[in-house]
Amino acid sequence: MNLYLSHRSALMFWRAWSASRAISLRAFHDLRKTDGSLFPGRLYGATAALRTCASSDEDVRNLLCHVADSEVKAWMRACLEEEGALVHVLVERGEGTRNSHKIVRHRSALVYPRGAFIGVAPHLFICSPELVFVQMAASLSFGELLALGYELCGCYPLDRPDGAALVRRPLTSPARLAAFCAQMEKARCVKVARVAARQVRAKSGSPMETELAIAAFTSVQRGGLGVEPASLNAPIALSRAARRATGLNRVVGDFYWREARFLIEYDGREAHASEHRRAHDSRKHDALAMDGIELMTVTAPQFRNVTQSIALLDNAARRIGKPKRKRKQGHLQKHMALRAQARRYHRESLSQKDGGHGLGA
Repeated sequence: MNLYLSHRSALMFWRAWSASRAISLRAFHDLRKTDGSLFPGRLYGATAALRTCASSDEDVRNLLCHVADSEVKAWMRACLEEEGALVHVLVERGEGTRNSHKIVRHRSALVYPRGAFIGVAPHLFICSPELVFVQMAASLSFGELLALGYELCGCYPLDRPDGAALVRRPLTSPARLAAFCAQMEKARCVKVARVAARQVRAKSGSPMETELAIAAFTSVQRGGLGVEPASLNAPIALSRAARRATGLNRVVGDFYWREARFLIEYDGREAHASEHRRAHDSRKHDALAMDGIELMTVTAPQFRNVTQSIALLDNAARRIGKPKRKRKQGHLQKHMALRAQARRYHRESLSQKDGGHGLGA
C-alpha cells in the first residue's frame, strides 16, 4: 500500500525539504536556468503511477508512523505541524472512505505525466512541485498562483542564528512548470495553471522581489504592466578597470536587462543601514557606473505607492526600449487586485512582514 501526499500537505513537505537542503548565496547567484540537478525530481525516484493508495485513517497513520528515514520524518513533522495535523492525500477514484477531521482525500482518475509522484521513502510518495502547482490552481487566485510559482522556482533567504548566508533550494523551474502543465489533461483549472506557468520567472530572492516581478512582468491582460522580463539575481561580470577601482569581482542585480545594460534594485531595508553595507553599495554603484550600466532603485515605500511604482516601472520599460502597451479602462483596478493577491499569498502562506530586501551583492 502506498501513501501519496498531495495539495497543501505536499507543498508544506517541499518547503521543509528545500529549507533543510539549503544552498549558499553564491551557489544561488550562479544557478543557471537549465541546471536541474538541485531539484527533488532529480534526486529521488519518480513515477506517474497512482496505485494501491492508502485511504483509510488507519492506513495513512500507519504509513506515516513507519517512515524509517530520520530526514523524511523531520520533513513530515514540519509539514504536519504547519497544517495542524491535517493530511491531504491523493487516492484513486472509487475509494469509498469519506473525508475525516484529520484527512482530506482527493480522488483522481487522471493520467499523470512522467515524474508526477516522487518517492522519498518506501511506500511514501509526494506529489511533485509541478503537480502541486496544478493542484493549487483550483484554490488560489491568479496572483496567488503566480506567487506560488515564483516561490517554487525561487530561493528565499533563511533566518539562521549563525548568520550564514543560505537560501532555500529551488524546487523546479518555469520551463519544467510549463512543460508539466502542457502534459496535464482534464485537470481542474489546468488552463489557468498553463497561463500562469508561462509568466513565472526563475530565481526570485525574496517575497518582495516576487511581488515586484509580478506587478512588472505579468501580462497587461492579467493586470500586470507588461514590462519586458528581466533576468533575476543575475551575476554581472565587471571590467578590469571597475574591478581595480572598486575591489569587486562582480555584482549581482535583482532585475537586469543585459542588452539594455539597465538594472533595477529593490531596497526594502531600514533607512539606517550599517556602515559596511553603505560602503559596499557605494562601491557597487561606482562599478556599475564605470561599466555603463544604469541603476534604478525601487524602495519599499515607492513600491507600496501604486502610482509611484507604475511610473517607475513604465520609465524602466522606456529605458529598455519596450515602451508600455496601451492599457484599457479598468486596468488599474486589475493591477491593484493582482498585487493584493500576491501580497495575500505571502501574508497568509509565508507569514512575511512587509519590507525585506533582495539578495543581490
